Amino acid sequence: RQRFSDLGYPEDESISELYQRLASDSGVLRGEEITAEYERILREADQLVAEFFKTRPAGELEVIGGDAGAFYSPGSMDGSRPGRFYARITSPEPVFRMRSLAYHEGIPGHHYQISLAAMADLPTFRSFVGFTGYTEGWALYAEYLAYDLGWYADDPYGDLGRLQYEALRAARLVVDTGIHARGWGYDQAVDYMVENTGMVPGMIEYEVMRYISYPAQATAYMIGKIEIQRLRQVAEEALGDRFSLSEFHAVILENGSMPLSVLESVIEDWIEQQGGDL
Repeated sequence: RQRFSDLGYPEDESISELYQRLASDSGVLRGEEITAEYERILREADQLVAEFFKTRPAGELEVIGGDAGAFYSPGSMDGSRPGRFYARITSPEPVFRMRSLAYHEGIPGHHYQISLAAMADLPTFRSFVGFTGYTEGWALYAEYLAYDLGWYADDPYGDLGRLQYEALRAARLVVDTGIHARGWGYDQAVDYMVENTGMVPGMIEYEVMRYISYPAQATAYMIGKIEIQRLRQVAEEALGDRFSLSEFHAVILENGSMPLSVLESVIEDWIEQQGGDL
């Protein structure tokens, strides 16, 4: 609420009402305007992130507008088709939410994670197998990385979009537990998420159906993000001035998707190779 107060928004309005104001103030795009804005965001991200990654995907990331989105589809194994970010353009899209979604699905999120694994010298199955804690944990870490690197410093609307997605990730941990361990019903879960995220009921109803049918998926996202952040902190403390963020990212991404327990061992081995003390 402090971020809304900083913009001069009323302090007595609900989270939903405040985000409705934000959607109007940040602007709403339609049709091919949405595709063009995602292309702009991703071009900018690719430039901003360059120094923090030793290796970058060889192919371009293509934005495809249509009636389904938002999700990422890997490029073909032979390189003839690039990775694609599919954006839904059949309904209006508030600008304030677009950056976090682009970072999650595209750069430096799933596009970097999947493309760099495919480029690495790994057995084929390791380039394409997926472990939810790792793959979605990386995508959430990618959202955090954009904030950590200061990309929202001049964009208070986009930063509130980032915070709304963080609220979604926190609220769905409660809802997943409520549904599968506490006997929550569908309506209770929807009402809780609407109240605590400010997202419209239509979006939340789809999300709750997803959590009902896929127990603990939302939990895996957050566990993965927290573990990657924890391992980064461990590496920073162990290596001090020798810590390289680009090297850390390379170790995570160029070994392909793996269980989080294996990722921990990989990072610990790397720290020891760099002369760090655990």
